[in-house]
Amino acid sequence: MEYCIRVATDKDQESILFLMKEHALFEGHELAFSNKHQQLNKLETLPVTIFIVESNNKLLGYMSVIKQFSTWDMDWYLYLDCLYLTKETRGQGIGQKLMQKLKHFAKENMINTIQWQTPKDNFTAIEFYQKLNAVNKEKQRFFWAV
Repeated sequence: MEYCIRVATDKDQESILFLMKEHALFEGHELAFSNKHQQLNKLETLPVTIFIVESNNKLLGYMSVIKQFSTWDMDWYLYLDCLYLTKETRGQGIGQKLMQKLKHFAKENMINTIQWQTPKDNFTAIEFYQKLNAVNKEKQRFFWAV
């Protein structure tokens, strides 16, 4: 399969939203769209970089990344917020290519660490990340609506 990995642009909004909804369902959640999704209309102004996988003008996956500062480490890191590939593209090495793209992006931005999390029951993803020699740190993630 021929594909390209590129930074998303505003024209990709509708396809990215579809993939985000598919991603939520994959993880057992429902993504309800509201007027908040309109924030993706201006991707260039958001503090996130979204990489997309595209083949024949169709998006097959995405990866969203945010630059953050750790007071614990006193250094910048990239937080991989989401990585999602459609069912038909999994297992073809595209995830590996996305992670290599992320590694290159980190080096370009002089960042030495990438962090992310995945559901503890997503065994396929966990195995994939372990093959990258990524280290798991057990933590609980909390959500506090204000």
